[in-house]
Amino acid sequence: MASSIGQSKDQSISFAIQNFAQLINSAEFLDYTPEILQQIVSADELNIDCEVDVFQALMRWYEHDKENRRKDLSQLIPALKLGQFDAAFIEEYIKPLFNGDQVPAKALSLLSESTVTDNRLKPDYLKARNERTCRLLTLNDVKKLKPILRYNTSLNKWQKCFEFKFIDYSYAVFHHKNYLLFVGGRSRGTQRNDTIKCLDLHTFEWQQMSAMSQRRDDLCAVLLSGKIYAFGGHDGDDPFDTAEMYDIATNQWQLLPSMPYHRYGAGATVYDGKIYIFGGLSINCRPLSAVECYDPLTNTWISCCDMHGARGWPGVAVLDSLIYIIGGYNEGYIAAAECFDPQLNAWREIAPLNIARFGICAIVVGNRIWALGGHDAYTVEQYDRENDKWIEKTPLPVYGIFSCVEVPNHIVNKLQSCYAVKENN
Repeated sequence: MASSIGQSKDQSISFAIQNFAQLINSAEFLDYTPEILQQIVSADELNIDCEVDVFQALMRWYEHDKENRRKDLSQLIPALKLGQFDAAFIEEYIKPLFNGDQVPAKALSLLSESTVTDNRLKPDYLKARNERTCRLLTLNDVKKLKPILRYNTSLNKWQKCFEFKFIDYSYAVFHHKNYLLFVGGRSRGTQRNDTIKCLDLHTFEWQQMSAMSQRRDDLCAVLLSGKIYAFGGHDGDDPFDTAEMYDIATNQWQLLPSMPYHRYGAGATVYDGKIYIFGGLSINCRPLSAVECYDPLTNTWISCCDMHGARGWPGVAVLDSLIYIIGGYNEGYIAAAECFDPQLNAWREIAPLNIARFGICAIVVGNRIWALGGHDAYTVEQYDRENDKWIEKTPLPVYGIFSCVEVPNHIVNKLQSCYAVKENN
């Protein structure tokens, strides 16, 4: 009997670890014993994207019975991955909880004193949890104050994770190592950019990298095997048919063969090691339905089957060997969506969006396509493939055109803990 009870307890803890984001807002979570909660929170495989969410969950549990649970904080706080918080967050939120309690105070002091670089020798609270990739949305619009959003799985909504001042917009943005790379676009007024501006996500300092061969506003670009490929765009006049490649390791640009069409505001994505370009606007603002494929191995372009409808600024997402093209602009906002099979070189239409828009950020979350924001839009829609329909979800907290990057969760921890302190002051 004792063995069966122990096994049931282990299964319960394992379930809580795997479903932590969903459980922390339940009544059941508030009734966990300190011993059970400590085992759950200390697990390296805890299914949560951000350490701030874990801390806030502990605070919710603590506030539920503050008088009796204060003594348990010295056991629970060191179960957090304290090394993942910004130092200001620890000073603002964690240290005031203890009132001189020596156990957590010693753990917190070791955060600044530790010089151990071998992860195997670090205490658990200085280690990161098992690494996971998180999606961040960066505003790519005219506003000077650029919010970064993340999807909070425990709250089931997008929320601000960070903000930074940056006057550029209409750029391509990528994450590489600990940096955000902003390629081309424009500054205030009519000034177009030929630059790559690099934001260090640890120090929040900027540096400028090697420039492109020409200024590119409304370009499309992709990151593939440590190289950025930039296509088309314009400098305030007719669009370009030119393309070039930036090698991040060498900080050098290289010209590529020109595209078959002049275009700006096109969509682009990577599939099976090749780069696909969709639509855009050509000379005299003519919307294109043309699709091309660039093969970096052969350095050649191949024309693909045209889309059913011409469009600029579409959302583009890849799911299960299909490329989805969503919304866009063609003398007005477009709701139409379609998907492309690269193997068959064929298109088929899918259900239109509920709300027509262009400049959509299209991403895949949990095997579902999400269509986020767009020009002057807060709208979020999720595509239900089984029923071929779009479902409206909780809107974004900020309207506009966003770009998506995938980053390791230790960067999310840094950004969110910094932002939490800023919002409190």
